[in-house]
Amino acid sequence: MGEKRITMSDIAQKLGLSINAVSLALNGKTGVSEKTRKKVLMMAEEMGYLDQSDKYTATYSIRNICILIEHRFFRDMYFYGRVLLGVESAAKEAGYDILVKSFDEKAEIVPECVEKRKVAGVIVIGKLSDEYIKRLKGYGTPLVLVDHISLEEPTDAVMTDNKEGSYKITKYLIKEGFTKIGFLGGLEYSPSVRERFWGYLETIRMLMKFPDFESSMEYAKKYSCLNKVEEYVIHNDAKGLEEAFRNITEIPQVFVCANDKMAILACKVLEDMGLRVPEDIGIVGFDDIELSKMVAPGLTTVHVYKDLLGRKGVERLIYRMEHPKERVEKIVMGVELIIRNSAKMR
Repeated sequence: MGEKRITMSDIAQKLGLSINAVSLALNGKTGVSEKTRKKVLMMAEEMGYLDQSDKYTATYSIRNICILIEHRFFRDMYFYGRVLLGVESAAKEAGYDILVKSFDEKAEIVPECVEKRKVAGVIVIGKLSDEYIKRLKGYGTPLVLVDHISLEEPTDAVMTDNKEGSYKITKYLIKEGFTKIGFLGGLEYSPSVRERFWGYLETIRMLMKFPDFESSMEYAKKYSCLNKVEEYVIHNDAKGLEEAFRNITEIPQVFVCANDKMAILACKVLEDMGLRVPEDIGIVGFDDIELSKMVAPGLTTVHVYKDLLGRKGVERLIYRMEHPKERVEKIVMGVELIIRNSAKMR
């Protein structure tokens, strides 16, 4: 004998509701409160009732948005936590529930809610592989990337203007009188880091009046660390970062860091090496996380509108759900220079 088929009566009994109330909720009709509707749909999903009927799966799916985020980003309350709050607020205001699913970078498993098409759309927060994006798109569910872009798989995205941010902060340093400016960030890590590097490099080239690209690149290589830096930050590896500093051809007057966490770790490592910040060397960051104004000295950085990134992601997803055949669009959010005390000319 097969498994017992779940009925509306089973759901009603479990929740202490009438069968009529359960029917109204499952069919998306008036006559029950929004709170009751959610309780019925969640119980129906939990008991496996929705899997028995494409009709009710469709009713359930139009109310839900899946949020996909890598485990370590999910634990990051300073940056991605703020983005996630923006997503949650905007989704709630638009009448959607969110299903947050985290994944391991080494095991990019498609969540069951996406596989069984129990969501109306998917928002991915943070970086992920092109192969994973391709698999997600294969289910035909509208998809938006937040704080990541794919050159291989055309996909709607909401991004920070990384080049503008690096331009603004590097220009500020040059105007302050710094002449030896390095960049700290692993170019292999993500498109965002590479964009921040190119913004720094273009500013160096233009404002320091290098005759060609090659000479500005040689300057950058002399003062910068461009490999594996993110790995040191992710694992809080102070010894690895110190070794990277010792391999730089010449320690600069100031480092432009790819993000604030990197800048904060760099401050600690450099001070352990006998270099005081900002007396002996300057450090600037990117993102303006809460810690950047709590550390001493306060970190000069680039403010990213994290909550707004999340909100714009939801807005773009809703537009994509309503206009499935429109061309892919990448939205770039402006940034703001925040001047504190971590980079002062001696």
